Amino acid sequence: MTKYVDLSRYWTSDKDLSIQKAKEITGLDKRTLSSAKKGQLERAQFETLFKLRDFASQLSGKPLALEEIFKDD
Repeated sequence: MTKYVDLSRYWTSDKDLSIQKAKEITGLDKRTLSSAKKGQLERAQFETLFKLRDFASQLSGKPLALEEIFKDD
């Protein structure tokens, strides 16, 4: 079973946040952010996972556990 990073539940359309702005905030690659926003990021380095978790926490307004940004295929 494949696991994906899925920020779609946190990165909602009402946030009005572009990929470029997210890149400035996180320092992550546009392709990584775009895939995570769509829920299709299947591979990443540990450092990237923690940055994405921190970014999702910022979007949600509450601390999130790493497991909360994953979804199963």
